[in-house]
This record gives sequence, structure tokens and C-alpha cells, in this order.
Amino acid sequence: MPGLRGRLLVEGWGGTWQRMTRTKQVATDAMDTPLNRCLSTLDITLLGIGHMVGAGIYVLTGTVAKDTAGPGIILSFLLAGFASLLAALCYAEFGARVPKAGSAYVYTYVTIGEFWAFVIGWNIVLEHMIGAASVARAWSGYMDSLFDGALSNATVTYIGTLHAGLLAPYPDFLAFAVTLVYCGFLTLGVKGSAYFNSIFTLINLCVMAFVIVAGMMFADVGNWNTEKGFLPFGVSGVVAGAATCFYAFVGFDSIATAGEEAKDPARSIPQATLVSMSVVTIGYIMVGATLTLMVPYYTLNPAAALPDAFAAHGANWAKYVVSVGAICGMTTTLFGSLFSLPRCVYAMAADGLLFSWLARVSDKTKVPVITLILCGFLSAVIALVFDIEKLVEFMSIGTLMAYTIVSASVIILRYQPSSRCNIKSPSHSNTQAASTPGTVTTPTTPTSVDDIAKLIPGADPGEGPEERRRWAAMSCSSASEPETDGEGGELRSSCRWLLHVVGRQEAGTVATWGVVIFTVSSAALCSLLQWGGSHLALPYPSPWAIILALLLVAVQVFSVVVILAHRQNNLVLSFSVPLVPLLPLVSIFFNVALMVHLNPMTWIRFIVWMVLGLVLYFAYGQHHSREGEPVSSYSTLLTEPAPAGNTVFGSVQHTLSHVTAKIASAASEDKKPIVDESHIDDDDL
Repeated sequence: MPGLRGRLLVEGWGGTWQRMTRTKQVATDAMDTPLNRCLSTLDITLLGIGHMVGAGIYVLTGTVAKDTAGPGIILSFLLAGFASLLAALCYAEFGARVPKAGSAYVYTYVTIGEFWAFVIGWNIVLEHMIGAASVARAWSGYMDSLFDGALSNATVTYIGTLHAGLLAPYPDFLAFAVTLVYCGFLTLGVKGSAYFNSIFTLINLCVMAFVIVAGMMFADVGNWNTEKGFLPFGVSGVVAGAATCFYAFVGFDSIATAGEEAKDPARSIPQATLVSMSVVTIGYIMVGATLTLMVPYYTLNPAAALPDAFAAHGANWAKYVVSVGAICGMTTTLFGSLFSLPRCVYAMAADGLLFSWLARVSDKTKVPVITLILCGFLSAVIALVFDIEKLVEFMSIGTLMAYTIVSASVIILRYQPSSRCNIKSPSHSNTQAASTPGTVTTPTTPTSVDDIAKLIPGADPGEGPEERRRWAAMSCSSASEPETDGEGGELRSSCRWLLHVVGRQEAGTVATWGVVIFTVSSAALCSLLQWGGSHLALPYPSPWAIILALLLVAVQVFSVVVILAHRQNNLVLSFSVPLVPLLPLVSIFFNVALMVHLNPMTWIRFIVWMVLGLVLYFAYGQHHSREGEPVSSYSTLLTEPAPAGNTVFGSVQHTLSHVTAKIASAASEDKKPIVDESHIDDDDL
């Protein structure tokens, strides 16, 4: 028995690493989906704007202006908007590459591997769940303030208070109810929900325009020329304000979540991302400028900055207009979180990493109703009993980690050979084969292994697709030798001197390790500045601290040089991040710096949440993953995938069963599609 038990253990866990690092193969027709593709670019743009412009513009602006940055809040919003734009550009490129639900989860799955994809997806679930609960309590609190605390007083009087560390002072039944009501709206279908969101978002934008126009009528430039000047808290105050304002932009990832319900995701996702980020950034800057021009920053009331600013000029009636905007803003923010949450869970369940019944889609409404109701109920329970102020920082880790991984994934995918990008979406084309509509595409020389394999006829009936592909690999290798620089991920001919440092590696490997080294060194440098900053302070810095800081900077610079020394692939996308790898690397550094500044208790809670997730992944997800099925190499041959747990990827003809078994042993080594359905002849069957 011990011997049998040992063999079973080795067989069960021997391929753990391969399962953790396997990547998702996106089907040839990536536009196929059981969801309803009905959202226009305008719908998705308003979804992103509504998710970002919530209570922050009515509460956060006054708090940061008074306590952190003063009139310099304009620069804080500008800096935070720029940092968010870097991450948004990376999301936009992946939105054009992969028109699927799941946002950062599916992007990580395609690029880095299954384990990190699960980590990101698991944290995105928590992020949206806590985000929805926090906005629901803010919505309830704002309504309570309009009635002078009547709701909270009645609850405390008739229900009582809660006494525990993470629990709220009293149960918030209004927040619980409003969360369930909005879930009810979402179950009616994505198009109707989009109309609902668009109406409230447009009302909120009108209120913002009113605040800016009406407020500028009371503007006084003298409020920027106080005794302490335009930057009363200095440059450090601007940076600290930017770190706080950064979280006002986190809602743009809901745009990427809608990728599987957009009519034309390759065009709509990038456009909606850029337009919404621009509108929101300009709006925040203008509201911040208006507020600090109306009254001196030190007289602001953080709880009701805008109404009090208008009241200071005798416009008490403006309180009601601002209240309408605040309610509409919090409504759309709550809607955005409840919209994104079930779609991320659906994407993970459809891939087999979560329970298959979570991937069921209603035939009538084309939305994952069961998942939506479950996620909405859990968010409502959190809003009912938990102290959101102690949990809201917790969701920052998931957001920042997702931004970091997506930025890194853009670089990794750009420096992979075109044949290994694992994506076959409508937005992809090759520079040699790109053509405009109405023109005739001339034949091109095949450059990938799969292209050459298709041109090789079987020499005899026994020669199968696997033998053809092996012969094609040798042909492709020899055919590419005359090229000067090769394809993506290969070292440039002008940088051959790096071979003495990195050696000869597979294309794309060195660039990937360059991204990893840059990320790790950035974390080390930011940690040194955060906890060892006193040793670097003038006039007597510690020599060891200076040497360590310079060493980490040198490692960062070297990793950037190594990445730049390699070629990018020649895939043409409908949208591409400019200045790769520089802009994604800046985004990585900024996100890592913000993660390092989080409260240590936040990291402890994060570890607890991750332990629960990893138990679920290793006990269930890893063994039920779609990519672990023997026919995963045929994912590009088959039709629309059914939910996990039904069939593998769709209906497979019984006559192909022995072909599937033949290549099962090679599936773990080669995840790229090997055979095209049109090239399976009678001899193979």
C-alpha cells in the first residue's frame, strides 16, 4: 500500500508546475460567446465613466484639497490620471487582442499562466465585492444625511449596535436592499442595464458641468495666493494626494470586462478606455480647480465640500443639485462593480477554475443570472454588517496587482514570436499580410511552423500532422536564418554582445526575465525608500543604503537595456500601447510603489484571502481546468465553448476520438493548435 500510495501521489502532483504555467488558448473565432454582443462604443464608454465618477468627486476632492495637497490637488489629479492612463493603455491593447470577459484575469491567463491568472481573478472578485459593498454603504449614508440621520438613529434604536472588530457600528439595511435592487436590474439583460447606467451617468455629467460652470462664477484667484502659496503642503503633498486620487480612477477595468458583450470589441474597448479616462481626468481637475477657487482650501468641509462652498456664496439651493449628482454617481459606481463582478466569476468558471454551475448563462437574458444573484447577495451581506472603512484598503492590493500583471503582460506578449502569442482574434494581422478592405492580398512567404506545415503534403498515408509539423519546424528554422534580426523575442543583430551575458536562450525568454527582474528590483527599491528612507536622508546618509539604492537602480537600468535589445513581433493590432516597453515599465514601478505603501494589516488580510483561494485552486481548479483536457490543442477547431462540466469544448465527432488520443501525449508540451479542421483528411480518420 505505501508503494501504491506513493505512486499515486507522484502521479497526482508530478505535473503541478506544468499545470500552473499552462496558458489559455484563445479560439480562432474569439467573437463567439453565449453572452449577448449588443453594447456599442457609447454604452461601454458611459459604463467606464459611470464606474469612475462616483462619490469620489463629491467627497474625495474636498478631503484631499484640505488635508493633503491644497490647491495643488489639480496636479495630484493630473499625476494620478497619468499613472492610471498608463495602466488603461495596457488594458486597451489587451481588450483589442482578447474580446472576452474576465479583464485582467483572462489577459494574465493568455500571457503568463494559469496560476497567476487565478491569483489575479481571485483578487478581482474580492475587489469588486468590497467595492460594491463600500459604495452601497456610502449611498445609504448619503441618503441618511439628507434626512438628518433618521435612518441610522431608527436602526440603532430598534435593532441595536454591533460590537466586533471588523463589524460596522450598526447593520445597514438600506445598503443591503439597494444592492439587491441593482442586482435585479442587472438580471434583466445587459442592454437594458446599459440604458439604466447611461441615463444616470449622463445626469451625473450634467451635474459636474453645472458645478464647474456655476462655481467659476464665484471664482477668486486670490484663494490660490494664500500665505503658503499654491502648494501649501509642498511637492510631497502633491504626490501623497496623487496616491489617494489614484483610486478614483480604478473603475476603468469594467470596460475590459464588457469585452464579451461589445459589438466590436477590437475598436470599442480601446476607444472607450481612452475617451472615458480623458473625460474623467479633465472632470476631476476642473472640479478641483473650481472648488479651491471658490473658497480657501483650509475652510473646506471634507464631508460636504461642494454644497458648503456654494452656501458660502449664498447659493444654498445648489445643495440639492449636488445631491442629485452624488446619488447618480454612487448609483453608477455600484452598478459598475455589480456588472464586473459576476462576469469575472463567469470567466473563471467557464475555464474550469471555479465550479461549472457558475458559468451557466440564461437563454433568455444572456447573462450569468445564478452568478449575478450569488455575487450580489454576498456583496449585500458585506454592506449589511461589515465596517467598510477597514476593508476598503484591502481591495487596493488586488487592483494594483492586476495593473502590474497586465502591464507586464503587454511587454511579455510583444517580445514573443508571433506564432506563440496564443491569440487568434480579429484584431490580429501580420505586417506582411495586412491589407485594407477592397484590396487583394498577395501571397506571402510562410514564416510560422503552422503555415509551413499546411503546405506539406503527406509523403505516405502513415505520415500524420505531428510528423509534418516537426519537418516544418526544421524548414522554418533554416528559412529564417538569412534574416538579420529574426522574429519577436530574438536578440537584435546590433546587440550580439549581450550573448556573453545572457547566453543563447529561446526567443522571448530573456525579455520575460527582464520584466521579472525589473519588477522585483522595483519592489526592493520602493521598500528601501519606504522603510529605510531615514538612512538615505541628507545630510548624513548611510553608505550601505546609498550603495544598495544605486545597485537596485543599476539592475533596473540593465533590465530595461536587455529588453530593448530584443525585437518585438510584427503583429498589427487595432490598438497598441506606444513606447513599449518604457510606458508599461513606468506603470509597473508606480503600481509597485503604491502597493509597498499599503498598511501591513492589509497585507495580512490579503494573505488570509489568498490562502483560501489557493486551497480552492489546488483542490479543484487545477484539476478541472479546460486547458488540462486532452483536446485543448483543438480549441481553435471547435465551435463556441459550452460551460465547464458539460462537454470539453463543444461537440466533437466520434470519428476523431482516436486522433485525439494520438496527440494527447504531446498536448502538454505543445499548446499551439496543431491541426486545422480543413486539413484532416480521410487517411487521418
